[in-house]
Amino acid sequence: MFFWLNYYVLLLTLLLTFSLDFRGIWVPRWSIDDHENIFITLEGRFNHVFLQLFALGEAYYPSEYTVVKKYDDGWLRDFLAEAHRRNIKVSAWLNVFYSWGYATWTRDRRHPINLHPNWYVEDRTGRSILAYGVEELERQAIEGYYLTPANAQVFDYILNVVVELLDKYDFDGVHLDYFRYPSRKFIFDVSLRSKFMREYGVDPADFVARDFEQRYSMWGSTDLDNRLQKFVRDDLSRFVRTLNERVKSSKPYAEISVAVKADYQSAAVDFYQDWPLWLNAGLVDYVCLMAYGNNIGGILDKTLKIVDNPQQVAVGLGVYRLSTDKIAAQVRQVSSLPFSGVVFFSYEELRKNRGYLDVLP
Repeated sequence: MFFWLNYYVLLLTLLLTFSLDFRGIWVPRWSIDDHENIFITLEGRFNHVFLQLFALGEAYYPSEYTVVKKYDDGWLRDFLAEAHRRNIKVSAWLNVFYSWGYATWTRDRRHPINLHPNWYVEDRTGRSILAYGVEELERQAIEGYYLTPANAQVFDYILNVVVELLDKYDFDGVHLDYFRYPSRKFIFDVSLRSKFMREYGVDPADFVARDFEQRYSMWGSTDLDNRLQKFVRDDLSRFVRTLNERVKSSKPYAEISVAVKADYQSAAVDFYQDWPLWLNAGLVDYVCLMAYGNNIGGILDKTLKIVDNPQQVAVGLGVYRLSTDKIAAQVRQVSSLPFSGVVFFSYEELRKNRGYLDVLP
């Protein structure tokens, strides 16, 4: 009897003991000036850092391809060397299509918002997102001004930045953020419409014409709209595939990760971000769910049902909006499931409240 009691106590202990293979932290651009203290602050609790070096179309290192906000990169080389000495991986974090926010536009002529206004998404009437004021975007819950993934020049621009970071510095991977459309409204730029027309012979901008349903019937017009939605998702997936092929051909060890909308159905329908396909088809190495809400159980369950390998999923937690007790509960929740681990957003909040460190094993 005593033996079995000890056995069940041991079993219960093992079940309640958790470990997280992946313990990540997002370090935003406004925190990089604290680079000398970052590893001291982290106290060895994290094994992966996502370091933001490209945001709002500006580079925080000396770049040949875009506007430069920070020319000195000695700190960056030292940071990477120290990270690897501590067995911590570092991914270069890029805000990909989110090109500018609500602030007054930059006057730098090299910025795409000034140099390439045709690179930006457009609505069904052909109105560029650049013509929308901040209040209009706020009402639609859009963070700012987005480049269009459908434009081949935009692809080259993004690829140049990605390759430059991997060639110049000893990163372990690249982390793609805002790798999506801003909403369903902005999928009608000339590049995407031209691609769709070459395949289907119909201009998506005509879908709202008065005689469109009469010309194609109710069934035909609905079918064309469904094809358009899938076409946009597939086009963004082709972007991922081509970027993966280019990166892996020269840097096969580099890990490609994406910060994704946590609900995969909303991600695909509202933002054209078909990230389960990217994972299951091997187009990316892993994703980080932006599961910043108070209750994440439903999202975790849905994710487990759609991905082939949960170890390719890290769960992003919103330490910027939740208490340490709540984050601790979510860490335990994630660790009880076959995900790779967690990512905290962000370093700045952890620096303010070191109590978040204690929720990790």
